[in-house]
Amino acid sequence: MKKGTVALIVMAALWLVPLGTPCWGAPQYLEQSTWTLSITLREHGPVSESASMTGAITRMGGTYYSFQGYVNVQDDGPFILAGGGVLIGDILYLNLTGTQKHTGNDWRDTEVLHAELDKTTLNGTFFSVGHDFDVSTAGTTQNFDTRFQAGTLTRTGPPIVLTQSLTGPMSLLLME
Repeated sequence: MKKGTVALIVMAALWLVPLGTPCWGAPQYLEQSTWTLSITLREHGPVSESASMTGAITRMGGTYYSFQGYVNVQDDGPFILAGGGVLIGDILYLNLTGTQKHTGNDWRDTEVLHAELDKTTLNGTFFSVGHDFDVSTAGTTQNFDTRFQAGTLTRTGPPIVLTQSLTGPMSLLLME
């Protein structure tokens, strides 16, 4: 086969691949899992509390990931979390924001959460800072609440394999 023909086939493949199949640069849904969120410290001192967190991780490309999920707050509505992270070495660093509309009262919660998870086990630590508002006080005394919490995350659901492989583009270019 002539060099010009090979180049034409490679160029056509690069142009057609995104039309019919996922390309190597497209986000890749990895898996959903669950964690036990153990809170060991709050703004007023040590505590022993836990909740269940469910979430999914998507590889955005390279070492960059996104996370969407929720913390199950029994009889009080879910606490929704979303954000992104980066895999540096063996640690997945996540920066998540969260919101909750309480069931049965007028409190609305917001939160910023930082987590560091081991690449292999997806266990790790977290801390978060929250700022909440009671909408029933809007226009009056405006009741706000600021909080802090920290603890551990222990994966209890299916494993999620984090990769940083760039073999997709290479394997396509090496085909002849």
